Amino acid sequence: MSFTIRAEGLVADVVEQVTAADNSGDTGQFEAVRAFVLAELEAWPTEPGSLNGVMVEAAGHHEPTSRNVTIVMRPMHVGAPED
Repeated sequence: MSFTIRAEGLVADVVEQVTAADNSGDTGQFEAVRAFVLAELEAWPTEPGSLNGVMVEAAGHHEPTSRNVTIVMRPMHVGAPED
């Protein structure tokens, strides 16, 4: 079974996207990864100069003889659209 989570934007928006992500694979593995990602987003730096956005990609797969998970969280600046 496998799953994928992808979200990008302001940290608060990414929290909403990850929270709403639908699991189409292994519920246990999916929920463990979602909990880890949400904990990292909750601890996201908010001091002046901190980047206000993030791109999250998480994927996992398991079968009877193996398990793997890849999580990428890339900080980014999200600014106002240019006119």
